[in-house]
Amino acid sequence: MPYEYLNEKNKKVLELENRRKIYELVRKYSGSHFRELERKSKIPIGILKYHLDFLNKHGLIKQEKDGNNTRYFLANIKFENMKLLGFLRQKSTRRILLFILTNEKSYYQDIVKFVELSQSTVSWHIKKLIKANIISEIKEGKKLMYSLLIDENELIKLFVYYKESFFDSLVNKAAEMWDIN
Repeated sequence: MPYEYLNEKNKKVLELENRRKIYELVRKYSGSHFRELERKSKIPIGILKYHLDFLNKHGLIKQEKDGNNTRYFLANIKFENMKLLGFLRQKSTRRILLFILTNEKSYYQDIVKFVELSQSTVSWHIKKLIKANIISEIKEGKKLMYSLLIDENELIKLFVYYKESFFDSLVNKAAEMWDIN
């Protein structure tokens, strides 16, 4: 939620410039991991960690463990979107999801060509997406096809809302198609 829409109690928590800057970074780059926020903020590790913990303790942000990383989100984000944003923060899985979203028939070989990665790398990312119940695998003869299990409109909203934070011209082009200001 943008700063101007917060209640007085939360605005008081954000009185410090560094804390407000960190909050705005989490808002803009929701789903980013600690090191990513450190790079973007240029705030020393200890200070950044302290303020992220403080914001979490006061209910302005959420932190979720993702393997060896901790990802940060605004407190009002839905759990399903937290998981999805974690995947969208990774360029390879973001491009796979974008391909599946924009193509009615998403065959494995077409995905490999589109993302320009090795078959084994694409397979690894697809398995993660299947395990997370984001996509499903359908066998069509000898070919593998993939489709979304999640709400397509919710995925489009995330692409449109966070398009600037992805720094991906492909996402920007697709998001412009869907932009419903």
